[in-house]
Parts: sequence; C-alpha cells; structure tokens
Amino acid sequence: MRVAVVSPYALDIPGGVQQQVLGLVEHLRRLGQEAFAVGPAAGAAGASAGRPVMFPVNRSRAPIALSPMAVRRVRAAVAGADVIHVHEPMVPLVGWAALRTGRPTVVTFHADPSPMFRAAYRWGRGLVRLLLGDVLATTVSRTARRAVEPLGLDVVEIPNAVDVGSFRVEAQRDPRRVAFVGRPDPRKGRDLLLSAWPAVRSEVPDARLVIVGGGESRPVEGVEYLGRVSEAEKRSVLAGSGVFCAPNRGGESFGITVAEGMAAGCAVVASDLPAFGDVLGGTGLVFRNGDPHGLAGALKAVLADPGLRERLAAGSSARVERYDWGKVISRYTELYRLATRAG
Repeated sequence: MRVAVVSPYALDIPGGVQQQVLGLVEHLRRLGQEAFAVGPAAGAAGASAGRPVMFPVNRSRAPIALSPMAVRRVRAAVAGADVIHVHEPMVPLVGWAALRTGRPTVVTFHADPSPMFRAAYRWGRGLVRLLLGDVLATTVSRTARRAVEPLGLDVVEIPNAVDVGSFRVEAQRDPRRVAFVGRPDPRKGRDLLLSAWPAVRSEVPDARLVIVGGGESRPVEGVEYLGRVSEAEKRSVLAGSGVFCAPNRGGESFGITVAEGMAAGCAVVASDLPAFGDVLGGTGLVFRNGDPHGLAGALKAVLADPGLRERLAAGSSARVERYDWGKVISRYTELYRLATRAG
C-alpha cells in the first residue's frame, strides 16, 4: 500500500505533529508499506511542499507553508497514493491541498484549538465539512475529540505513539534530577518552572533541573540548559532523571513529552490539563495549572519521598505501554484498509 502522510508543519523542526508523521512513516515502512511524508521541508522523509514561514497557530508559532506553490507540490506528491493521511487538515495550506483529491483520505486532528478555531467549527460547520470532503476522521485524545464534536464527524480516537523500548536506555539515574523538554514558549511553561525552582531548592538543595530545548532563558542556580539535542541525547537525559516535569499552561491535546517521560521511567509532575490527566491515568502527580506554588510543592513532594517517586515511576512505566507504536500502528493500518475499501 502506498501511503502519503501529510504534515502542515515543517518536518525539519521538532514538534509533536511532525514527530507523529515521521514515526508513522517509519513504522509503516517497517511493515513493508510504501509510506512517505509530505510537508514543508520534508527532506529525505518524502516530498517537500516548500519552505515554511513562522505563523501564529493555537497560542504558539508554527512553521507552515503559505506559498501558492505549496498547493501544486502537495497535489503532485499525493497523486499516486493509495491512501492520503492528513494531519491537522485545517492548517493551511498543505492540509487544505491534500483534501478532496479523489483518493481515499484519513484525517487526524491533534490540537486543543484556540477559541477562534472552535468558533469556526461551530459556526462554519458546513464550510469545514465541504472542505474536508469524504474522509475517515481520527483524533489523538478525548480533548481533541471534544474540540471537533461540532463538526458532527464520526471520529475514531487513536492516541499518539512513542517507541517505548527506545526510551529504556542504560543510564545512571539521579533521583534528585528533574528534566524538562520544551522551548521557552509561555504555553510550554518553562518560565513557570524556573520561577518555582528556587522554592524547590530551598528544601531540596541538591536538586538539579536539566532543560532540553532551544531558546534563551535566564540563569537560575541549580539549572542546566542543554539547548536542542539529538533524539538519542534526549532519551539519555530522561533515562538519567528521576522526575520529568510538564508545567504546560494549555493548548495540549495529548502530551507526547509526558508519554516520553513515562517511557523513560521517570516519575511525572504535570499541570492538571485534561489531556495530561488522560495520558497519565492517575500515575503522575499533578498541580493546578499556572500555580508556581503548587508546582514547587509537587516537585518537593516527589523529590523528598523516594517511595512516592518509585511508585509513580512504576505506575507510569506500566501505563505507557498502551501508547507504544507496536500497538498503535495496527490501528492505523486497519483504518487505511477500511478507507480503501470505502473508496
């Protein structure tokens, strides 16, 4: 089966959607399928839709293609596919270009969208359904599913996936080390974590915070900035940390970094976003979203209590198995077969 997996976001820039697109292509190929990616800056992964520009999307900035040439490139790339799988189909222009091609099409909604998008789904339902055409729709979580309910689609929920085994690497774990992965975007909560960190260190003076992700942040005692690192280095950092912290403020529909922290055997401390709660299933310690005192208290609790940290880590390590690519990929291949039969 020839499968075109379409991303509206530049595939040479790290991001949750890009990670899922590239992972899907890789695992489909392992199953013997002829899969390829389509998107801005696709590089060796497939067909490029051109160069991206940074554009405000969902309370952040996203690298998307806005040149009219992108439409032509996408249409040409997907023309010979047996199935087209479009991620975030409402994000211009790549997502739009991959719709209504006459080929069997699956779409996946990832985001917990902004109020503007929610209003568009509610008041522009007819226009959105017309743009989508005849598709099989999926969402990555209950949060994403609730966002698209106004469209009246028959939606299948298939979670994001991680290579669980690849996060279980040999590393000397430091139970007093906290890891954070993310850019200095207010939505990701890095600034919130940094503001809470002195209170953590006041009670756990040997605690260390390691931050993975590009961008500048102010110096704080006990904090090490690693910048952007390779996937292998990220896995090593997580495997060597006792705690993974996800202080995100919103706009998250799944929380792939939370799942990665779980896979690496960390105890997870996270904001009480519904999407994070769904992924954790009660195996993490949560604090009130945006509350630096609550965040500091949760970190101090798990750092100061080895038994609590070990229980949380064991629970999350067991739960994350449901998000392994080995379990998720079969659900997509079955959906592709259904789409081709329906087409």
